[in-house]
Amino acid sequence: MWNAIKKLFNKSITNLEKDEQENVDLFLKSATEAKSSLDELFATNFNSGGGHFLYCGNENEAIHNLQQIINFEKINRVICLDQDLESKLDTISVPYTNNPTDLPQGFSFLKCEFLCAFDGSIMISAHQTADRKVEEFPMNFIIWAKPQQFANNLSDALQKLKNLKKDNLPSNITCIRGKDMHSFSSIPNAKNIYLLLVDDIS
Repeated sequence: MWNAIKKLFNKSITNLEKDEQENVDLFLKSATEAKSSLDELFATNFNSGGGHFLYCGNENEAIHNLQQIINFEKINRVICLDQDLESKLDTISVPYTNNPTDLPQGFSFLKCEFLCAFDGSIMISAHQTADRKVEEFPMNFIIWAKPQQFANNLSDALQKLKNLKKDNLPSNITCIRGKDMHSFSSIPNAKNIYLLLVDDIS
């Protein structure tokens, strides 16, 4: 099945769960998924996997929640590679660096490609990491996302990515997930993640 998914791209797709690929039918919708909206399903699976889901009704609320996270985690500086996100950090006077190695135990503030409702994972690529691999970043993330980025599952997310960026497909596509995903502490790409879902029609 994974070989079929990989044919969607001419570029490599890295660091996706081997066990998940072999043992989980990514095309099968459970009864819960059929009855729930994508945002509800994602939030349930993301939170149960150890993530922190924060719904934000607008950007001002998102900035407030970002400040709360900064205060709660006692963050002095963050890793940020996106000019738009840097402007949000400037709003609350939080310093940042573009080099992940500067803060080996710190937090990275990134956008993402898609939010996969099936397992509560977050797809990111080289477009968010400035061509770096996710392994180069600390295990702590704050993700800024929009409701338009929900996908049913990995296959759906890959197809959407192909359609949206067919002329500029990213490399280093991978999924990160909460540190308690499936109650296995050793699962690859398990991270400490805060997700700011910003529902702002503007």
